[in-house]
This record gives sequence, structure tokens and C-alpha cells, in this order.
Amino acid sequence: MTSVVVGGLFNAVAFAGAGFLFSKLNGQGYKEEVKRHNQALEKLAKAKEKFYESEVKRRNDEARRRDEILDANKDIEETNRALEDLRDYTRLMDNTASQRRPKLEDYYQPSDEMKRYAVLTVGILGVGGAYGLTRIF
Repeated sequence: MTSVVVGGLFNAVAFAGAGFLFSKLNGQGYKEEVKRHNQALEKLAKAKEKFYESEVKRRNDEARRRDEILDANKDIEETNRALEDLRDYTRLMDNTASQRRPKLEDYYQPSDEMKRYAVLTVGILGVGGAYGLTRIF
């Protein structure tokens, strides 16, 4: 901050000194220099105004882009959630589809007599298979 004050003070002293020197010159030279100086100050003011406008525009653009990125991230998160919900639903449908597939048990229940014949048949085949394996090996 001290350097800003010193720099501003230096500029003021320099301009005052220049004004004093120009006043010692002929009157026309001083007027011309003041005119050039004032034109330079006007140009500087316009340039600063243009710069500040461009800075405001740049910052607004940057804020808008940040908002767009946040919105895009929110959309991506929502899309990912929707895709995950769809995957979960598809998995559920695949699991329930196998449970909904018509099976013989849904339409036919063997009688007790048929169940005994099935057990007897499996037993005979099991014993026969075991006997066959002992003969092979």
C-alpha cells in the first residue's frame, strides 16, 4: 500500500513539476501539452472502462461456464442414477422371469404311488450304476 501512495504522490509531483516547466515555456507550448495530456487521460479512461467491461464480461462468462458445468454434473448424476435403476429393474425382471417361466410342477403333481416308483427307479439305477462302475474299474 505504501508503494501505491508513494507512486501516486510521485506522479502528482511529476505532473506539477511538468506543469511548472511548461508554464515557463511559451504559452502555446503549455496549452498544447495540456491538450495532449488531457487527450491521453481521456484515452486512458476509455481504455480502463473497456478493460473493466471486458473483465466483467470475462468473469460473467466464467461464472456462467461454472454454472453450466455444475448443471452438466447434476444431469450426469441423474442419468447415472436412472441407468442404475434400469439395471436393477432389468436384473429383477431377469430373476423373476425365470420364476415366472411355466414349469411342469406348476401343472402336475405326481401321486404318492408315482413318487414311490420314481424313488424305486432311481434306487435301481443307482445300484446298477454302482455295480457297473465296480466292473469297469
